[in-house]
Amino acid sequence: MFIKTRRTKRTNMAIKLKKSQAVGLKELIATLVVSGILLMIGIVVFAKVKGSVDQSDFSADANATMTSVESTTYDAFELSTVALIVLAAAVIIGILIRAFGA
Repeated sequence: MFIKTRRTKRTNMAIKLKKSQAVGLKELIATLVVSGILLMIGIVVFAKVKGSVDQSDFSADANATMTSVESTTYDAFELSTVALIVLAAAVIIGILIRAFGA
């Protein structure tokens, strides 16, 4: 009887871990989808705003500044995709730690 009760508790604990893992994956997927869409929208908006700026009257310094801002902004968008990969890796590592009890 004692062994059976102890085994039941372990089984219940394993079920709880599986439920919490599913919640983490659902949140991860939702976060990645929403963040990816927002990144695409941000790139399109920036490209439209940059394209609507008339640079014909700009001095050489103003053109250099505009090029620098454009380059920095696109670099930031590229790095934000790396942040999404790091987020996914962190959630997956957290799920593995919870699953194996390390």
